[in-house]
Amino acid sequence: MAQHTYDEESVQELLGWAKKMLETKSYPTEKYQLNSCTSIIDGKLYLESLISMISRNWENPTFHPTIEQLWEYREKWEGKEE
Repeated sequence: MAQHTYDEESVQELLGWAKKMLETKSYPTEKYQLNSCTSIIDGKLYLESLISMISRNWENPTFHPTIEQLWEYREKWEGKEE
């Protein structure tokens, strides 16, 4: 997995990507296995939840794993489409 930073510019770009996924409805509509521990049952709710948590708490290091989770989702989703 790539090394990520948690500066405002990087996090806002990631959030913009996630919001665009919601706007274009290009998220998984069926069960999606993100990794061996995470199964996404509702793609829309998953993205809305991460966007909400990260938007309010991105500066708090406690939420860095949540940001990483969204990066992991993005990397897997984009890799799938290539």
